[in-house]
Amino acid sequence: MDSQDFLRELNTQLTYLFSFAQKMNEIDTAAALFGEFRGAQDANWSTVDTAHEVYQELRDLCSRKEPLTRAELRQLLCLYAQLSEAGGVYEGLLNTLQIPQLKAYNLWPFKDLVRIREKPRAIIGPNSNAVFRRLATAATEIGMTGLAGLLELAFRDDIRNAMAHADYILVGGDLRLRRRNGGPAEVVPLAELLTALEIATFFFELLYSHQRAIALSFRPARTVIGKFSGNPPMPWKVGFSDDGRFSFSSSSPGPQVDAAYERQAKINDYLGGRVVASYLPLGSGFPVGLLEEIQKIGFEVLIVAMESVEQYETLVKNIEKHSLWDGTAKVERDDEAVLMITALGFRWISTGAGFQSWLPTVNEIEVA
Repeated sequence: MDSQDFLRELNTQLTYLFSFAQKMNEIDTAAALFGEFRGAQDANWSTVDTAHEVYQELRDLCSRKEPLTRAELRQLLCLYAQLSEAGGVYEGLLNTLQIPQLKAYNLWPFKDLVRIREKPRAIIGPNSNAVFRRLATAATEIGMTGLAGLLELAFRDDIRNAMAHADYILVGGDLRLRRRNGGPAEVVPLAELLTALEIATFFFELLYSHQRAIALSFRPARTVIGKFSGNPPMPWKVGFSDDGRFSFSSSSPGPQVDAAYERQAKINDYLGGRVVASYLPLGSGFPVGLLEEIQKIGFEVLIVAMESVEQYETLVKNIEKHSLWDGTAKVERDDEAVLMITALGFRWISTGAGFQSWLPTVNEIEVA
């Protein structure tokens, strides 16, 4: 994929992800903006900070106008490999991806990928390949197949593996993958290397940009009623200070909800762990081509087939009763359309264009 196409499509898919996640659980979305809330918490002990330093060093080298020396190209590729391994950054993304599944914020989301070797004793964290497979799997599980495909492209396994295991040769501007432990040798031309580097930096920069936009929405601090991790719902004051610190506090003596929380909780349940779901009456299906159009936009729709007409009509009545319609559009029943739901609520959808217009607005990116 062309790096600029990657940039635009990733911006679109991350807009959808963060918009839906924030609507479904704003507090856990805020908590997922930052990683490594465990272990050493003193100043200068954050690998997230190091990842941002690596990103800037990578950008600085990439922006040089004069040709890179072999040593500089080697440095560039080592920085690329290191950025791919910045798990402290990517664990926040995993927590965000798990919000539609109603999984509580997890201080250590990749823990199940950690291996413990007994002799000699060692704790072995997951490498970039495993981390990004997990991220792509999580995106697929919530029905964001478009995002899953982009996550698989963020860092090239072959380049990372070659640099991590010193299984490469630099000849001119090309990267030769020796694959001394098996597999066909391959040459990655300089043009491909530059595309891979652009894609990686675009990914890191866009992820940070979307996370920071949400962080800034909590400046000044404001109170949100909802669940924080495994805690019961209650008012939480969430703030992002001018010096970059994020704070969560609550003085509630116990669980507390409001109408907005209860409405969203019902919508989340109807979504069934996905970001888009549909409910079909007995014996009916989708309009011709609609599912295919939605898939092209990047979503796999959860299809719930109702067991009877009565069950379907009861669902529609419950939507009315609890005001679960998407309030941004006028509700007019259309028996030729499909009853669909996102984090915003239910809506009748009959065309791909109608579905597209329902999605969160994407701010276009200026590509220099």
